[in-house]
Amino acid sequence: MREVGGIIAAANRYVSYPMKKMGSISLVQRVVLTYKKAGIWPILVVTGFEEPEIKSNLVREDAIFIINKDYENPPLIDSYKIGLKYLEGKCKRVILTPVNVPMFSYKTVRKMIETKGEIVIPSYNMHGGHPVLIDSSHIPKILSYDGENGLKGAIDSLGVDITWLNVYDRGVTCTVHNENELEKLLMLHNDSLLQSVLTVNIRKEKVFFDSRLRLLLDLIDDDNSVSGACKRMALSLSKAWDMINELEENLGYEIVLRRRGGARGGRTRLSDKGREFMENYDQFFSTVNRYTYEQFEKYFEGKKFLWYKELLQN
Repeated sequence: MREVGGIIAAANRYVSYPMKKMGSISLVQRVVLTYKKAGIWPILVVTGFEEPEIKSNLVREDAIFIINKDYENPPLIDSYKIGLKYLEGKCKRVILTPVNVPMFSYKTVRKMIETKGEIVIPSYNMHGGHPVLIDSSHIPKILSYDGENGLKGAIDSLGVDITWLNVYDRGVTCTVHNENELEKLLMLHNDSLLQSVLTVNIRKEKVFFDSRLRLLLDLIDDDNSVSGACKRMALSLSKAWDMINELEENLGYEIVLRRRGGARGGRTRLSDKGREFMENYDQFFSTVNRYTYEQFEKYFEGKKFLWYKELLQN
């Protein structure tokens, strides 16, 4: 089970602005990059009216997509419920935010993760904000909640103490509707996104395993369906099978077990060797990623770059 999964609600046609540019990137990509730097995975984007554009924008970010088909004007909690239902049983905790709050810092997210509490909410100047961190034990009750006041009402109905985390981060309360404030935060937020981009591929004559294929196999394991996995990651079915077949050819054994046709239709699942391969890759990647993070902190966010940070803050 993963430690913390992330949800970004970006479905509402009239309220959400996932593809709005802030700086040189979209709001939804900005939140995804913040989550990634904070170590959040999996990252689930609940899409709606702009689903094709969002998928195209995030195609290389290893995000998972689920559409809220009622995207005309759904309550925000409905998109959260779609995400929570998918992540139930996959993560110990889940962090949620609407896409229209794009400027909170990765440091705030990390502080929230380090904070003990069943519900953790950041606060700036005595005002609560986003994202919201929820212990997964409360997902069933939130999914069944049908009262008023959206997520706030659902959290109040749980009857548990909320841990308010005071942070010096205006981004937790700054929404897309306050463009002047967003512009003031932009340079500092861009600086906070400074991060290494680690790609760990496996190859012989050419690359046959990468992060996209890793995500595909993970989703196949969840859905028992290649086509279902493809829909969640903006990948064509033919391309997915090409990737799987090439992987199996290079490894010399079956990764995905096929069962075609039948009354219930075809189903796929990972073989035992396939799961073993993924576990080995995950352990290898985790070790390399941890070392890379430590070295990046040392050389690019340490003393050598203090002058750069001071310049941005003045």
